[in-house]
Amino acid sequence: MNEEFSKSLKNGDLNAYNKLFNTYYSRLFNYALKLSNDKSVAKDVVQEAFIKLWLSKQNIKPDLSIGNYLLKICHNEFLIHARKRKKERALLDKIKIETTYEMFTSNEDEVSRIDMVKEGIDKLSPKCKEAFILSKYEKMKYKVIAEKMGISIKTVENHISKAYSELRKNLQHLSILFF
Repeated sequence: MNEEFSKSLKNGDLNAYNKLFNTYYSRLFNYALKLSNDKSVAKDVVQEAFIKLWLSKQNIKPDLSIGNYLLKICHNEFLIHARKRKKERALLDKIKIETTYEMFTSNEDEVSRIDMVKEGIDKLSPKCKEAFILSKYEKMKYKVIAEKMGISIKTVENHISKAYSELRKNLQHLSILFF
């Protein structure tokens, strides 16, 4: 396109801009598509290139090729887009790594807590331990536990109450709500 056309564009002539758009859009789109291998990205890059051209129309030099100028803007827009995607991928990778680490350390913490609870249960007196396990792990009713252990329901209640009390006292350092 000639010098006169560049001057019209520089002066804000929308007809000149539309003609420029219709002339170069498909070439720029194909170029951006080759760079990105993604139609959506190519459309965005070309759109940004035309927007930047319009916003910087005062900087157009009439003696230079406007097609080459647009191609350069399009190339730069692709590079900007690629850098953003690279940063986004890096951030996503960082989040994935941190999440995976947290999952594994959380599991380790959970296993550690479970082991401490088991140790706390093992420290209970034999009758308290038996009543507690039958109630909480075997899901037996107090009446069934009483019959199985050959003791009264009230004694079963006392054993379980004592078990809870001992466990709370021995495991308070875990900083979890316990029972």
